[in-house]
Amino acid sequence: MLKSASGAPVTHVREVGRRPALLAIAGIAASIGAAACAPFAATPRPTPGARLQGPLTYVAMGASDAAGVGVDRPSQDGWVPVLGRLLPPPVRVVNLGIPGIRLREAAIVETPPALEARPNLVTVWLVVNDILNGVALESYRADLEALLSRLKAETGAEIAVGNVPDSPDGSGYLGLPDGPRRQVATRWNGAIAEVVARQGVTPVDLWSRWPVRQYPRYIGPDGLHPTVEGYRVLAQVVRDTLREAMVV
Repeated sequence: MLKSASGAPVTHVREVGRRPALLAIAGIAASIGAAACAPFAATPRPTPGARLQGPLTYVAMGASDAAGVGVDRPSQDGWVPVLGRLLPPPVRVVNLGIPGIRLREAAIVETPPALEARPNLVTVWLVVNDILNGVALESYRADLEALLSRLKAETGAEIAVGNVPDSPDGSGYLGLPDGPRRQVATRWNGAIAEVVARQGVTPVDLWSRWPVRQYPRYIGPDGLHPTVEGYRVLAQVVRDTLREAMVV
């Protein structure tokens, strides 16, 4: 079992399988196991006056990025386990990331184990696959509204929602040239911001705060998934956002 520098335990639930295993996710989550992760040198401490002060159960709802695709040790170097080590211990991390999943599918198969985990912190980063698969923005907006409403009603957890990140010029991210890509990202990020504000949850502005465009090395050879360094900086952005919002 992972321990923080203070000796407090940090448990980690392994990433679930690929899309053929979608309907089995509840059973997978019920048979969770611990995975070892290296502790950070300093023990994270909660922000004075933070809303979450006690032991944390952190649930990550997401796709391939949550699952740590692109690095050799996803349970160690993906952004979700890294964030778990950046949060004040003790932390139980439940990672429900499924490569290739879209928001509507995730709302069906990731929500039940998320609720079962009884989290007090949930991150939702589900948008890139919707764009890549041609999901209509209005459908996405409605699905995000419904998911956040349910999570708020049935968990009472603090919820943080990520948006579309920027990318280096010429990367072909989202399968689009730079100009159209930024136009699409602007529309989708605007919709996400509206829903997040209406639901009263915490926005994680990856577009502005995760400097992928300035540091192309944060993205791996496939042009889509982060490197070890990219995941580490991403986790720090999420942690800093949660601290600034007085969540942790």
